Amino acid sequence: MRKKELVVRVVLYKMREVLEYYLNNCQQAMIHQNELSFEFGGDYVIAFSFDINEDIDNDALDDEYYSYNTISDFSDIDEFLRKIDDFTSLTIKGYEYLGWREDLTEGRSITNEMFSFIKIIRVCQQDAVLDYYTSVDFGDTMCDKYGSYLFNIQIIEELWWNIEFAKYLIENSIKTVSVPNFYTIFFRKNQQIKDNKIIPIISTNTKVRRLGYFKILSLFLIDYKKVPATSINKKFENYCLKYIELLEKNQFKKGLINETKTGISAKPYIDTANDLEFLNKINNIYYSGKSFKVYQTLQRKFSDSNNIFELNDFDRIFFLECILRNDYFYFSNLLELFFITERATYSYLVQVFQNQLITRLESYKQSNSFGDRKVLNNVDTILNRIKKWEKPEVYLEHIIMPRLNWMLDFGIIIGTNNEFKITEIGLKLFQHLCIWNDINTDEIISADAFLDRFMVHLYDDCYNSSELENPKDENVILEKMYGHIENSFDLFKTLAPNRVTASQAANYTKYKLYFNDNIKVGYQYILGKLSEKVQDKFIFKYQEQYQDGYIQNKN
Repeated sequence: MRKKELVVRVVLYKMREVLEYYLNNCQQAMIHQNELSFEFGGDYVIAFSFDINEDIDNDALDDEYYSYNTISDFSDIDEFLRKIDDFTSLTIKGYEYLGWREDLTEGRSITNEMFSFIKIIRVCQQDAVLDYYTSVDFGDTMCDKYGSYLFNIQIIEELWWNIEFAKYLIENSIKTVSVPNFYTIFFRKNQQIKDNKIIPIISTNTKVRRLGYFKILSLFLIDYKKVPATSINKKFENYCLKYIELLEKNQFKKGLINETKTGISAKPYIDTANDLEFLNKINNIYYSGKSFKVYQTLQRKFSDSNNIFELNDFDRIFFLECILRNDYFYFSNLLELFFITERATYSYLVQVFQNQLITRLESYKQSNSFGDRKVLNNVDTILNRIKKWEKPEVYLEHIIMPRLNWMLDFGIIIGTNNEFKITEIGLKLFQHLCIWNDINTDEIISADAFLDRFMVHLYDDCYNSSELENPKDENVILEKMYGHIENSFDLFKTLAPNRVTASQAANYTKYKLYFNDNIKVGYQYILGKLSEKVQDKFIFKYQEQYQDGYIQNKN
């Protein structure tokens, strides 16, 4: 027997063995179009795509191709194997029919199930997963207006006909993730939460590692009020020198601002503070930014750690929201790598991060090819910039190192000697970001609208296991809310009398409700209640050109 024929027979034997195993263990098997699929419990499918043999009469196949042909025994697969030319992919799929969402009692997270399965597969073989993504399949568009929301995990070819891998897949089921009940109403609406979809990215230097320096910046701006752009670096550097010993006593010591002649040591922090909108530059003079004024107003009451470089609850919720709002793309992708691997070295992250970003952006472009041209142009610009990184191992230090250290400050990861491990807080945070994708059945690249609705609830779940429960009587919440808004008029004065900037009043109220009154509401909830005609205490006007508005007291 020729060697080539022997190889073919061995491959065919392995192929039959794997397909028969799937058939004997599945709930249902079928052929539809160019896919052989085996359906298992929990709404997931193992699917092989294939090319049809060119020698087969296409006219005879037309009816079969567009039908759902159930496979009852292995003789059906034998007949099928004679008609195909080659298998082209193996994909594990999980699906949710979107038409059922309006009747849900609890949301289902397809994205979390996908990552759960990826982690299971990687235990068997680390490089087993070729690609992964979510998609919406409308099937027959004439009949199905809802479609199905799917995860897709493509497996490397060397494992397609590996019987041990097949057994491993069947014996290790998906771990479902409980979806917090505050998301349920958004699943039941089955509507996307609209966002501007412009990708926010912070420009960072490897030096910017300690979030505690932004707490010091807040105190600096309280003391100085306004600082010329020409001298802010040196003045802030000098202001920070008295905190050097506290940094030495802190758990994490990297990112020191030390004394220089020009203020160059503080400059990276000032640049990042600009990107985070902590600073507002008017006529070459720096003032506190809008959101930072809210932090400053509450800092002395709620930011009471023994060491200024340690973050307490108020520090964490404020800075985490700012980073997710202004750096969601980089931060969430780094978190994704930790979620999948659970532990990683710095050298590994440098090796894979550029490709991770490119893959995500190209996937987004492909699934949104008919979307907003302005958004796609923004994606193209960032994608081209990332592809052109020269010496990425050098450049990535300025991207990865600051974010790793921020994650250490937040308690999202732990680690020493450039090896890091995700914590329970980090796992929970990533699960929330996955749920945001599921609500929109699309990959989120800009999180503003989600943060406006869920930030307080997300934080309470990640850091306090959702221990707080809101009063059942909404009037109690509204009474407290209106009281804090009333107080904000004295704290955030504007040029116009009897008015306050909406974002400052609403964010101030959001924090006061959570930390003072043990009440969880989102920024958008507050604005929504102010917009209702039934409330007679305030006038709320939203101004599109400013992406903000004002609140006026009726009395």
